[in-house]
Amino acid sequence: VEKLHGIEPTASTAYYLYKLYSSRDKNDEAAATLVDAIERCGDDMAKAADYCFELGSFYFKKQQKYAEAASAAKKAIDLNPAVAGKCYMLLGTIWASVNCGGNELERRAKYWVAVDYMAKAREADASLASEADNLAAQYRRYFPQQADAFMYDVQDGNAYTAGCGGLRETTTVRTLK
Repeated sequence: VEKLHGIEPTASTAYYLYKLYSSRDKNDEAAATLVDAIERCGDDMAKAADYCFELGSFYFKKQQKYAEAASAAKKAIDLNPAVAGKCYMLLGTIWASVNCGGNELERRAKYWVAVDYMAKAREADASLASEADNLAAQYRRYFPQQADAFMYDVQDGNAYTAGCGGLRETTTVRTLK
């Protein structure tokens, strides 16, 4: 695969190199060759979007690069809206997984964003509705208590900008009562 890619580099040979490097836990090389594969897709937006989704999943699962993973998932949606459902699920999972510092509200605000993305996943792809609903229900359990939110001068329905791990999104405050 390496020799073929060296002789005649294409999106497919770069993708197979990514698979090879990934299987050998050469994560930096794997990510770089998948980026190369995306760049070589040319006008094939569907293939580029699939590769972007895979890159986002790789960054998330193998390298814990949350901001890069989210960026790749969003790029996939821009390239091909047909993959939006699974990309939104990935974005929600990323947000739920990232470690956030700060006060109690700042640590739990990530779950509001995660639930937002699960709702988007459900709307974008009906086949993901059950899984998205289950994950959203799990994340809702971690919403802050209404009394805790009150202590930080926020109320249900307020806009709130959550930020951690290089991620930043504006969401709506929701609490447990």
